[in-house]
Amino acid sequence: MKSSLEDTSRFLMQATLGADQRLLNQVSKTGPERWLDDQLNASIGNKGPFEKSTRRIWKSFRKRLKRAHGEWAINGDGNNPALPYKWYFHMAWWNHTLTQRDDLLRQRVAQALSEILVISDASSLELDAIGMANYYDLLYKHAVGSYSDLLYDVSMHPMMGIYLSHMTNQKANEAKNIHPDENYAREIMQLFSIGLFELNLDGTEKLDASGDPIPTYDNRDIKELARVFTGLLPAAYKYEWNTSFWENSYNGYPVQFDDGVENAYKTVPFIDATKPMIVEEAYHDRGAKSLLNGRLTLPGDQSGPKEIRSTIDQLVAHPTTAPFIATHLINRLVTSNPSPAYVEAVSQAFGPNGDLKSAVRTILTYPLTNEVAAKRLPSAYKSPTKVVQSQKLKSPLHRVTQVLLAFGAHNQTGKLWLLGDDIQEALQMHPLSAPTVFNFYKPDFTPHGALQKMGLRAPEFELHTAATSVAYVNNIYYWFFGGYLPLVSTQIGSSPEQMMVMEFDPDTLWANSKNALRFDLSEEIKIAKNRGRHDELIDRISVLLSGRTDAEVRKRIKQAYVQYADNPEWVVQTIAFMIAVSPEFTVQEA
Repeated sequence: MKSSLEDTSRFLMQATLGADQRLLNQVSKTGPERWLDDQLNASIGNKGPFEKSTRRIWKSFRKRLKRAHGEWAINGDGNNPALPYKWYFHMAWWNHTLTQRDDLLRQRVAQALSEILVISDASSLELDAIGMANYYDLLYKHAVGSYSDLLYDVSMHPMMGIYLSHMTNQKANEAKNIHPDENYAREIMQLFSIGLFELNLDGTEKLDASGDPIPTYDNRDIKELARVFTGLLPAAYKYEWNTSFWENSYNGYPVQFDDGVENAYKTVPFIDATKPMIVEEAYHDRGAKSLLNGRLTLPGDQSGPKEIRSTIDQLVAHPTTAPFIATHLINRLVTSNPSPAYVEAVSQAFGPNGDLKSAVRTILTYPLTNEVAAKRLPSAYKSPTKVVQSQKLKSPLHRVTQVLLAFGAHNQTGKLWLLGDDIQEALQMHPLSAPTVFNFYKPDFTPHGALQKMGLRAPEFELHTAATSVAYVNNIYYWFFGGYLPLVSTQIGSSPEQMMVMEFDPDTLWANSKNALRFDLSEEIKIAKNRGRHDELIDRISVLLSGRTDAEVRKRIKQAYVQYADNPEWVVQTIAFMIAVSPEFTVQEA
């Protein structure tokens, strides 16, 4: 069913990381629900696009680094090694995000899931971009699949095993003062499934007889669950180079607790970080386990993988998991303050097995016919008695991807290998680079002021500081008026400090005309050549970026370029810049 451009634009802000005018027109014509069905039902086969691309990019750099310096200089034998550092995943992520159009919904949901099931290269994981990419492929693969399958694969992934320290976890041995690490046991409950407090299906907290929230778990539950994640090891050893301490024959050798190899080598960059962890059963606690007041029970004498799978299934089936994950996904995609009815609808779709396809469909279709957020004001507010808060602040990453996609960021080589560091430094955000397992911002954060007084949440405001807000405006200015778009690097480092990696120098990279990013503003410039069509142009860009038009805003924009109205390129740059830094663009309306 056909939809207005305004409504379609708002829908695509929720369902994608960004849309261009062509996609906006297409989805408006066919209707959001038909497009959504096509995206949900699209087959991806067995492809893992991010690992494959990361390997290809790293292989290209590795070959050139070796040719330029010699293996002896970059193998880590007494010096810093050339390894698949985090930037190779960054490059693969941006290249896919800015070039692929047949999986836009899957991209969006995978990125949202990456802010729930957090691992980060702000750790030793930065040493293995291929492992990071393989982990991201899990989010991509299961984005519209089963949350139980996803959480199991996440739990068994070596990068999560390193990040939350359940890899090389052993069952208790009192004689040796060995106790299971409790880190992952705590976080899989607190962050990945049942949260801190029991919830009703509509996301509201259950209360005890005294009117207090009911904790979902306690310290005994953490200790009991930690017993499940024992005996886990990387599947095999693997290192990039032959050195005095490493031979090719070691690669592929299975890892064991008592294989005589120091624990320092049972982690990146010395392991295969793409294969699921294995369980050495002699170190797995095979005793019976019961926790969460009997809601999670394990009979004992099960193999490690089977017991972990049963644990995951029972955690996902817990009645609090559906509303907990539903709320998180709604927050990431649509609104920061969903109504209980909205949460309940998504929770029912998610169900006891974690049906992400059904949940995502409900998240995106519910706003088409329903009010998505309603919040009663505190009694101190006499009028109105209710405020509808259906908005959310777009994350810095979402704003950046939306602008780059809206205006067709491209280069001559077709290698959109963005380093990502310049974006992360300015906006404090980049995929798989959160400062902690708690993501870039807390889910219950709200800034001081009106929102706090109304009891509303606005998580993304935790990143919206004086520094990042100014940096965002400056970056958008440089992009449109200076042509200094995010840095793309396809060449190895030119200085001794960069001997092991790619080129980072901004001036060198921007001077590379074939690789430097450029916007495609040709259609907009064509319209701008006719001064009588400037109102149309402003509305076109405004609808694309913000899903709305405003006569007063249009007037102010025209005043900003009145002296340069005969310069079509300047007109387009001014319009795009002013809308891209406006509150109307920055705040997403459901």
